[in-house]
Amino acid sequence: MLKLTKNEQDYLKTIYTLEGLSDEPIVSIQLVAKKLSVAAPSATEMIKRLSKKGLVLYEPYHGVNLSEQGHAQARFIIKSHRVWETFLVDKLGYSTEEVHEEAENLEHASSPKLVEYLYALLDYPVTDPHGSTIPSEVFWKKDEVEIPLSHAEEDKSYYITTLDSDAKAFFHKLKIKIPHFIRILERLQDGSIILKEDSGQISVIPQFLQENILLMQRTGSVASSLRTESL
Repeated sequence: MLKLTKNEQDYLKTIYTLEGLSDEPIVSIQLVAKKLSVAAPSATEMIKRLSKKGLVLYEPYHGVNLSEQGHAQARFIIKSHRVWETFLVDKLGYSTEEVHEEAENLEHASSPKLVEYLYALLDYPVTDPHGSTIPSEVFWKKDEVEIPLSHAEEDKSYYITTLDSDAKAFFHKLKIKIPHFIRILERLQDGSIILKEDSGQISVIPQFLQENILLMQRTGSVASSLRTESL
């Protein structure tokens, strides 16, 4: 993800929101300016800057829409906001009425790595406390490669990026806490994998579920202050 200013992120998020509310393929500059409470010339200048970065497609006297890269950036900002709202309510006891402003500040200061770690820590929530859908894409990959659990190697550490509904149901049915930050201990003869959560929990994952659990490799272990039981 590109490193963007708070102002640039706000524009991308606003254009994304307006695109979703309109049947038109392009959003007017006047509408963007009104939504952000700025003058139309100021909005035009910012949109020209975003266009040079390849984040929007700008047509003078017509309007603007997001490029593919801009769309991804906007969805990351939205994911950051909604993950933070969920964290503040679920882990810190905020009410749903007071989280928006806090999340607005945190969303701009959070790296993709931090957001994805929080998303994993929260058990990959589908919606935020207000019922809005949290984008499920993984926005932090850097030089890492996302792989299914079936391809994981012994004695290496990973963090789980995605579990599908079957994998979640498996853990819930067995009343096992969903693992987040793991080390692969052993691959058994029947193809099952023994993994250890940083908290110490041991789980055995059958072969038929391993394609449903996606991982990225990491180094070290998660600090105790980030573990669920410490929050």
